[in-house]
Amino acid sequence: MKILFVINDAHGWAGTERVVNLIANGLSGRFDVGVVSLRPRPEKPGGYPYDPRVALSYLPLPSGSVHLPASNARAAKFVAQGSYDVVVLAGVGEIKYFLLVAFKIGARGKRPKLVAWEHFNAACTYRHLNRKVAARCCDAVVALTEQDAADWRRLLKPRSVVAIPNPVPGFPNHVAPLDSMRILALGRLEEQKRFDLLIDAFSLFATSRPGWTLRIRGSGSKEDEIKKKISAFGLGSRVEILKPTDNVASEYLGASMYVMSSDFEGFPMTLVEAMACGVPCVSFDCPNGPLEIIREGQDGFIVPLHDVAALAGRMGQLADDAALRACMGAAARKNIGRYKIGPILERWAAFLEGLLGGL
Repeated sequence: MKILFVINDAHGWAGTERVVNLIANGLSGRFDVGVVSLRPRPEKPGGYPYDPRVALSYLPLPSGSVHLPASNARAAKFVAQGSYDVVVLAGVGEIKYFLLVAFKIGARGKRPKLVAWEHFNAACTYRHLNRKVAARCCDAVVALTEQDAADWRRLLKPRSVVAIPNPVPGFPNHVAPLDSMRILALGRLEEQKRFDLLIDAFSLFATSRPGWTLRIRGSGSKEDEIKKKISAFGLGSRVEILKPTDNVASEYLGASMYVMSSDFEGFPMTLVEAMACGVPCVSFDCPNGPLEIIREGQDGFIVPLHDVAALAGRMGQLADDAALRACMGAAARKNIGRYKIGPILERWAAFLEGLLGGL
């Protein structure tokens, strides 16, 4: 079986690039796997390293509707020349470049199966044209959670939907000692992540816990706004905002809890990664992911969406009880094993084989 993963930038550092790298590398021992980047090859390629068995190629396509016919023709030619059996779009928006692939019959009398791999959130994006087109044109959709798969079926009604979660990138040899007085949060400093609500919660939490600090790793358009709120609460010495880091594991291992305050998610890898390091998590019950990742009361806490007082309360419960942190951290490390790369690859392989078998 010959599989092509299509990604906007094969050398990026974000979550989608990380997961495509993991899945492509993992499947390369079983299938003929290629990855094509829709950006030019950079002078100094970075990002996550691909297995030598993965054929990495570049198909830079200009943006803008005026270029779509030519871009579609180039994409169709590339796919035909590669004789791929399955084309997986690692980003539903890329469907706009593969419309000819969806409808054109190849030299072998058939076209490749076309898959849209959802990394975002269908309930928040179903009105977007690219989601509607993907639902009509693709043979299948891969969602990251059962809830998102259900949303695709309910709102967009594609031919077929399967839920396959993202894998844990890795399990460190050591777990977090959970003896620091640091709370960790990671993510883009954008509206979706609602770090403003996290600051509100921390301000409540911090009044009776003078030794505890909050570290936020991220960058984005809301940075100045968040810093002003930190200053307004008089928390400048207790809340720090640092740039993203490649060494994320060291951040998890230095924290005693991880907190997520998002409005919505696709599949929050930061929760999975923190738990793999033995760090208990507290999260809003946002769509989608936390409810399927955290086992409430066992390896972390989930509180109602936007309930700042409840978020602060659960943070305080973990901060005040070292034994509870240790118990939940151990459970998190154990429970998150269900997202190990091996079982996830098996689910991908079964899906791809079923797809070619007439799914």
